[in-house]
Amino acid sequence: MPQGFPYPQGLIRAVLRLPILIYRMGLGRVYGLVPLLILTTRGRRSGQPRYAALEFRRHGSKFYVVSMWGEHPQWYQNLLASPLAALRYGKERHNVRAAMVDDPHEALRVLNLFRKTAPAIYDPLITRLSAETNISPRKLPDISHQFTIVRLDPIPDENVKPFAPPPLPSNLAWVMPVVLLFALMLVVKAVLTRTRRSD
Repeated sequence: MPQGFPYPQGLIRAVLRLPILIYRMGLGRVYGLVPLLILTTRGRRSGQPRYAALEFRRHGSKFYVVSMWGEHPQWYQNLLASPLAALRYGKERHNVRAAMVDDPHEALRVLNLFRKTAPAIYDPLITRLSAETNISPRKLPDISHQFTIVRLDPIPDENVKPFAPPPLPSNLAWVMPVVLLFALMLVVKAVLTRTRRSD
C-alpha cells in the first residue's frame, strides 16, 4: 500500500500557504521562476473563492498538478464540485477548466515531467506516493494510475464569466507604510547618532 504523507497541519500548513500571502502582497513575480501556481477554486459549500499554492508542470498550454494527499485536499474536492477555476503564475493569469487525469498514458507523461527536472528528489516522492519500494523509469508505466493528477486547461475569459472564481487579487497597500516606517527609522538613527556625537 502507498505510504503517502500526513495531511499538513499547524506550522507545516502555514508554510505551504506562504506563497499565497506573497502573491497577495503583489510579489507574485518572484515565483515566475519557480513552478508554483496559485489555484483559485470556488468553495463547494460557501461558494467563496478558495486558494491553494501548488507545484505544477506545463505541457503546451496545459498545467498539471499532482495531489500528494490523493483526493483529500479541499482544492481537489472543490474542483470536483465546480471544475471552473483560475490560476496565477508569476505575471500570468488564466481561467481554467479542471479535468481529473484518468488516462494512464497522460499520467505517465505528467510523472515524467516532474521526475525529469530532479530525479533525486522526485523518485523518493513518487515511491512514497505509490505502492512500490523503489522507482525507475521502467516502473513508471505500471504505477501511473495510482496518482491523483489534475489537468488545468486554459479557456477564454468570455466562456467562463461569471461562473469561474476571480484569480487571487494583489494588494500593494502595505508598501507605503513600510517605506514610511523605514524612513522614520533612518531619521531616528540619524538623530541618535548626532546626539551621541554632541555628548
